[in-house]
Amino acid sequence: MSLRGSIRRLAMRARPPTLALGGGGARGFVHIGVLRVLDERSVPIGAIAGTSMGSLMGAMYLVLGDAAKVEQAWRQAVDDGVLPAVRQVRMVPRVEKKEHPLLQVARQLRNRVVVSFALNRSTVLDGFVLDRVVDRLLPDVLIEDLPRPFAAVATDLSSGAETLLRTGSLRRAVKASSSIPGMVPATIIGGRPLVDGGVVAEVPVAPARVLGWPVLAVDASMEIPPPADDDLALDTMMRTQQMTANLLRERQLAGATWVVRPDIGHVAWADWGAFEAMIAAGASAARAFFDLEG
Repeated sequence: MSLRGSIRRLAMRARPPTLALGGGGARGFVHIGVLRVLDERSVPIGAIAGTSMGSLMGAMYLVLGDAAKVEQAWRQAVDDGVLPAVRQVRMVPRVEKKEHPLLQVARQLRNRVVVSFALNRSTVLDGFVLDRVVDRLLPDVLIEDLPRPFAAVATDLSSGAETLLRTGSLRRAVKASSSIPGMVPATIIGGRPLVDGGVVAEVPVAPARVLGWPVLAVDASMEIPPPADDDLALDTMMRTQQMTANLLRERQLAGATWVVRPDIGHVAWADWGAFEAMIAAGASAARAFFDLEG
């Protein structure tokens, strides 16, 4: 370990950091790799704030006690096919110019059908899918009974307010933080419809600062996809929305003491097959964080 890395580890042992674990669907598997390295380096954790997948990973870590058990639980869930198979919004590969005209027409028709499907339903999946995943991975316990402070970050769908869930049912809090707008229904807690915390805090740095300081943030966000000649209107809308989200996230990350950024921005949120690669990327980024020369 480098001198700089040793100093970081000593600082964290003297004052255990609060983790801010970001959302990102399948990209959130990087948190397992980061947590694994923190365990390897005997870095204590003071508290955890999580958004969406980050909230589930953080909750599992506090319940199970170490990253190895979190990885084992996820590995079994992935092998058992618990996670839903969801098509990406951009469902087909780019059309090759030399492709037969009839095949090009078929691809365009399929695009229109899927877009129509997405625009004419309140949600793509029902709430049972999220319930099944969370209930499989988390016990029915209270947040206040966890060994360290924890907050799941959600968004109030009525007001747009950032909502920190620090007490009550752990399962309900994680479900609220993970209720992706348009994908699954909002979770009702205290009469409020709550959805994915990533709407307002993709990496929950400010909520983490409420729990404690210093803050170690893990950014599992997606890259802005490059434009293409055959983009649909929906592609352009999503790209511009991502630009706004990126600007907000970078401003929020400025409040963290340290930031770990695994190189996984090209991975789609529902690419559950990237499980092993994401864990490896998270571990690699965390080791680089501690072993940085200087």
